[in-house]
Amino acid sequence: MKAFCSSPVTRPSGLWQKTLDERHFRKALQQPRQEHRSSSPVDLRYFVQNSMHTNPSDRTESESCHADIPPEIRGPVRLLGEIAYQLDRRVLSYIFQAQRRLYGFTLLNIPGKIMEVSAHPLTGKVDEGYRLHLARRYADLMERLNQLGYQATLHPPFTEFIVNTYGILKERPGEHSSQAMDYNNPDFLKKLIMTIAPSKLQKDLLLVLNCLCNMAARDRKQLILW
Repeated sequence: MKAFCSSPVTRPSGLWQKTLDERHFRKALQQPRQEHRSSSPVDLRYFVQNSMHTNPSDRTESESCHADIPPEIRGPVRLLGEIAYQLDRRVLSYIFQAQRRLYGFTLLNIPGKIMEVSAHPLTGKVDEGYRLHLARRYADLMERLNQLGYQATLHPPFTEFIVNTYGILKERPGEHSSQAMDYNNPDFLKKLIMTIAPSKLQKDLLLVLNCLCNMAARDRKQLILW
């Protein structure tokens, strides 16, 4: 079974200085924090129409294509949401390695969460060293994903939209089942995206999958983690 994608990325020199100016990041962290909420249907429709350039025919395309899925790549449409969810979880787990639970953490509230977890729970005093450590991990990862085409302003709301639209897997497949092998096979997932996803979403879904493959290859774990 082909478990991981091979997408080697050269780590650039001077990464922190090139990707995130300390003063600007500090200013961003000090802005009033707002709890992130899932986008409303209106927000999602606006996002699709303006960022993804989809049109009503894509919905018909998505609904009608299921009957034509070849048996060798047949899988639940929830896998589309699962791919997006897995990338989001991977990014958050990489940045906030010391956090046992990531409830309330999203890609859109990372700066606020960095400030939050860096502060003493009683005094509120910020551990500047830890804050800088987390900020650098964030910048480091965004730089690596950016080399694959990931955009920090576009793809976090995109993956949220995909999860909200398609959901995520409800049940874990058997550990050594053919289903589990398919779900962790990049080629299978790529074919699934190309077959059942609306055409206007395919490019960004494939990019999300590529980023997930890259992170899985680096941490030497399967694509779908439970």
